[in-house]
Amino acid sequence: LDDMLGAKPAGPVRAFDVPPDNERHVVIAGFGRFGQIAARVLRAKRVPFTALDISPEQIDVVGRFGARAFYGDASRPDILEAAQTDKALAFVLAIDDMEASLRTARIVREHYPRLAIYARARNRTHVHRLMDLGVTVIRRETFLAALDLTGELLRGLGYSDRDARFAIDTFKAHDGRRLVEDYKLYTDLEKLQDKARTDAAN
Repeated sequence: LDDMLGAKPAGPVRAFDVPPDNERHVVIAGFGRFGQIAARVLRAKRVPFTALDISPEQIDVVGRFGARAFYGDASRPDILEAAQTDKALAFVLAIDDMEASLRTARIVREHYPRLAIYARARNRTHVHRLMDLGVTVIRRETFLAALDLTGELLRGLGYSDRDARFAIDTFKAHDGRRLVEDYKLYTDLEKLQDKARTDAAN
């Protein structure tokens, strides 16, 4: 009875959009903040792209600001086919939800094994799971912004530009090595925690 009383009437389900014909383009899956930045740079360089997003509200919002994207689930093979992914030069994986991102990566790898994937990741675990799928070009969404802000912090604390840049570059290189090393252990939380404690003590 609670379920019946609390249920909202189901509205009409919006059909997925059909993107226009395209080739030698970039497919962008996920048109939030990350995907929109990639799209703006591509537009400035006159590189054609097809942007997909699973949220009809997001499509409507960006449309009001002049950005064109299409409503579609990029983890569905028929949507990828409609976006002519077989003719694409590259695939930008910018989906916010980690599981949806991984599903999409898996489908793209399965159906378009030669297509280069450029992926956004939410955190280190997301990076490692994308690596499991053979994705190699991955950027954590907050990592570079955090480093940039920390560089500004060091300068604000009186460090020279050179010292601040050296500290950030050193940390970035160390973290990149550790990210690869942690990949061997990421499915074993206890070993990963032991390694993190050891690294922190050194």
